[in-house]
Amino acid sequence: MAARDPPLYNVAAMRRLLAALLLVPAVVSAQTRPRKIFISVDMEGISGVVDPAQLGPDGFEYQRAREWMTGEVNAAITAIRAAGPAEIVVCDSHGNGQSVLIDKLPDDVRIVRGFPRPLEMMQGIDETFAAAVFIGYHASEWTVDAVRGHTISSARLLGVKLNGTEVSEGIFNAALAGQFGVPVAFVSGDRLAVAQIQKIAPGAEGAIVKEPYGYHSASTVTPARGQLLIGDGVKRAMAKLGSLQPYRVTAPVALEVGFKLTIDAERAAYVPGLSRADAHNVKGTFKDMVEVTKLLQVLTSFQ
Repeated sequence: MAARDPPLYNVAAMRRLLAALLLVPAVVSAQTRPRKIFISVDMEGISGVVDPAQLGPDGFEYQRAREWMTGEVNAAITAIRAAGPAEIVVCDSHGNGQSVLIDKLPDDVRIVRGFPRPLEMMQGIDETFAAAVFIGYHASEWTVDAVRGHTISSARLLGVKLNGTEVSEGIFNAALAGQFGVPVAFVSGDRLAVAQIQKIAPGAEGAIVKEPYGYHSASTVTPARGQLLIGDGVKRAMAKLGSLQPYRVTAPVALEVGFKLTIDAERAAYVPGLSRADAHNVKGTFKDMVEVTKLLQVLTSFQ
């Protein structure tokens, strides 16, 4: 006797069952895959840091400041992982890019060290990250009373504007992260630094570890207290993942860079795409934040 075809409703049911079974591994993988969090850490906004005595190898407290800096990074890492498994990249973004004590970090994080690098303070960021966390950040060059306020280079630049708006390093880096669709979830630093980030990323949590008095003075919490504030803030930030929006600047990006020395502005105007706006400033329009970031590294390398 010839075999009869199965009823059509059975065939349809079998197909639905097979499709569901094929989806199970993908769903399980998505549920168990660790989040990726990017930490960019500077030093001027670390608890206790107020002047060059803490900021470079010649300062009498530099080695102690490295410990404070590393402690704040570890506080953020602990808080991130309290919310669940996470892959973490730490981008050492101060000075020579070798300030974090890497042997004091968990052995499963990745650390970006040294300069130059294409994406500067955000090297390693891409579209796979759930959020960016800024530790030890400071305010911009034109911010009154900010502790060590500057943008990109305290020695060379008067400031940086994107699409006509003056930006801090934090805002600049938030825009670079935003190009990859990554939101800023948290920032620590003095009150002015935190306020600047929260203005453009209102969903970001913050930890104010210093009340600024001036360029080289502040009322600061202790390193232990700073780590506690950062841990609490990062925990709140992790609870917001999925609801945060990246900060984006419209492309192409109109860039304006101010130099403290007019001769640097003169030489910068030799770069294709840049022209002199006045004695201290050059301007140009560029494809995106990646292109702008690479260009700024060239402009701040004049000898």
